[in-house]
Amino acid sequence: MNQRIPAVVWILIAGDGFGAAFRFMVMPFLALYMHTVTGANPATVGLVIGLAAVSSLVSSFLLGPLSDRLGRKPSLIAGSLVQLIGLIGFGYAHSIGTFAALQIFTGMSWALSGPAFQALLTDLTPEPRRVRVFGFNYWAMNIGAAIGPLLGAMLGSGRSPLPFLLAAAAQAALVVVIIALVPRKAGEAPSGATALDSLRHMGRGVANPLLFWPFVGMFLVAITYSQIESSLPQYLGLHYADGAHLFAYMISANAITVVLLQPFLSRWQERRPLAVGFIGGAALYAITNAAFIFAVAPAAWIGTNVVFTIGEVLLSPVQQAIIALYAPSDQRATFFTLQNIVWGLASAIGPVLGGLAMADGKTALFGGMAFVDVAATAVFALSLGRRRPGSEVAVEA
Repeated sequence: MNQRIPAVVWILIAGDGFGAAFRFMVMPFLALYMHTVTGANPATVGLVIGLAAVSSLVSSFLLGPLSDRLGRKPSLIAGSLVQLIGLIGFGYAHSIGTFAALQIFTGMSWALSGPAFQALLTDLTPEPRRVRVFGFNYWAMNIGAAIGPLLGAMLGSGRSPLPFLLAAAAQAALVVVIIALVPRKAGEAPSGATALDSLRHMGRGVANPLLFWPFVGMFLVAITYSQIESSLPQYLGLHYADGAHLFAYMISANAITVVLLQPFLSRWQERRPLAVGFIGGAALYAITNAAFIFAVAPAAWIGTNVVFTIGEVLLSPVQQAIIALYAPSDQRATFFTLQNIVWGLASAIGPVLGGLAMADGKTALFGGMAFVDVAATAVFALSLGRRRPGSEVAVEA
């Protein structure tokens, strides 16, 4: 059996990183641009910014399964075109209502094309190489996320429509690449299937024990991951005179750690059971949150966050690889959608729990999150520790 990773997979990963750079060139500055153009107050701008995430989560229940019915290539093209139109629209929008409609519209693009892209990588990659491929995809996305904001700052994002139009041009180039390189029959939709069939498959996927308990573990670690992004900057800002800069340094250390370690750890992980990544990553999350309780000096915060990032590097590719392993080939986009929904729900809950815990102090905040991560580690160990990936029959259609 040929275990080589096809060249088209590496091209798609590079394209995804390229697209991420241009998206991050404009999207972090969207709130500022919206305020500049419309004069809306911060609360209104924040509400509109949040509409994209809500739209993506809600539409995922329909559009994710629809990706399996349409096929990979049509779904990717449709989702990319929606994003292209949205970027052009942002450049010419002048009212808060238009921005709100565009946020809802563009939120749907990831719900359609995101699971299709993950499923396509699965379709094209031999099973033993999928952890490496998902790891490198995550790596490319992080490089794009690191470069994009710097480009945006240089080009005047937040003050000019030009960066949005440049991002739209980059998205158009990606559409051409998809049309030219993605095989027409990759993930071709089964004849006679409907979106309702995929919704039934989604329900069966949640109920199947092969994935149910890993999904529970993913939900728990996603709670702690998401609250780090909201609670940690608030805590540092309240307790350190230069807390904003300290958090920026931690984010930079996170990006540098991912860029340096992801290629090596992805190769290391592909030769080991998926349980190693799940259990090791969740355990490092628990250790990190416990260590945050005792962190005082800025170097301690930054160093502890590097340990957290190593856990993130371990967890990211195996979460996709387990879906690729157990989802039937004609339902992969549906099952990747399930994973995205799990993360989306947890990401809505995590910041709320973190905010409530922070009111009771540092120990309650980070100790509580460490407890959640210990629970996630136990769930992964019990559900995956004795499992030999690939020995079970995939989820029944």
